[in-house]
Amino acid sequence: MRNETHETTADVESNFELLQTTRRSALRGVGLAGLLAMGGGASAHDAAPETPVHRAQQQETENEDSVPVDYTNYVRAQTDRYFESYAELGGFGVFYHYRTPVPVDEQVVAVEHRDVLPSVGIFDLTEPVTITKPDTGDRYQSLHVVNQDAYTKAVIYEPGEYTLTREQMETRYVQVRFRTFVDPTDQGDIERVQELQDRITVSQSSSGTLALPDWEQDSLDVITEALKTIANTRSRMPEYSFGDEGGVDPVQFFIGSGIWGALPASENFFFYESPPQNDGDTPYTLTFEDVPADAFWDISVYNNDLYFEENQYDAYSLNSENAKRNVDGSVTIHFGGDPNQPNFLYTPAGWVYYVRLYKPHDEVLYGFYQFPKAEPVE
Repeated sequence: MRNETHETTADVESNFELLQTTRRSALRGVGLAGLLAMGGGASAHDAAPETPVHRAQQQETENEDSVPVDYTNYVRAQTDRYFESYAELGGFGVFYHYRTPVPVDEQVVAVEHRDVLPSVGIFDLTEPVTITKPDTGDRYQSLHVVNQDAYTKAVIYEPGEYTLTREQMETRYVQVRFRTFVDPTDQGDIERVQELQDRITVSQSSSGTLALPDWEQDSLDVITEALKTIANTRSRMPEYSFGDEGGVDPVQFFIGSGIWGALPASENFFFYESPPQNDGDTPYTLTFEDVPADAFWDISVYNNDLYFEENQYDAYSLNSENAKRNVDGSVTIHFGGDPNQPNFLYTPAGWVYYVRLYKPHDEVLYGFYQFPKAEPVE
């Protein structure tokens, strides 16, 4: 069996039925039994793998010019951009493991996440690929499959072997992303997650090639920025932005493709806010308790472009494990102000914050629960 990885040390996220899906074995479009049934075959394990071949920016047509991007092909172009980015990191045909919380100078996608250690692979399904998900006990780890049309085809929590085929995934290429919870402030916890990453394995008779159109970057960027602007007019995640075809709202899905690749709302729901006085100098606080989520919550601060802004305090996010509690059990987050305060997060000019709830309760999905908003310090 092949278990190739690429690492970073400083080298190195519907309808009624969607909301009711059982979360611990939730799949979009492919039955869990079907993936399990195909896993573990002799051909998947015994065939000698080929060395991954990465052909960047190769068009599928004979036209040597860049392909203009408009609303009709944007989702595919945006997906290909991310697939290409991870392939360039070394994650084609194998997993590229982020061994530490995402370094601020290596952010690939907007609204990156430092409270999970991602393991990302782009796979050519000309030949089936078998992925082994380890047993992580009580620690959160999800296996998330996104196809080339940006549809979520599987979200898996149970350990085991899972075989992905082109017929099931409906496109030639897919992204497989593991998200494993980590306390980014605890080096010992980071090392424990690294050991779990090493137990993720890949088996495929041939890794294939990556042959993508040469999308025109300027037109792609224009649409992406427009969609981010539209998305920021709301303060909570649209319920049907991410998922499989038939389980998403077409308008919400198109807008969501601007940030790309998130888990469906039933697996990770997020609230986001751009405070009125987000000049970076005005301090804010946010107090809350009893967050309705089965896995964990976290809060991250981004700049106006939705990326972490490097700061001397290394203060980017907090989560349910490392946040300090008040005497009554509640949590108070300090956005800006005195960096010596507990639960301090740095706020650049134009800052926004995201609150993620992993495995949220139904009252979150149905809109009965609203996360409190940060208030300026008087």
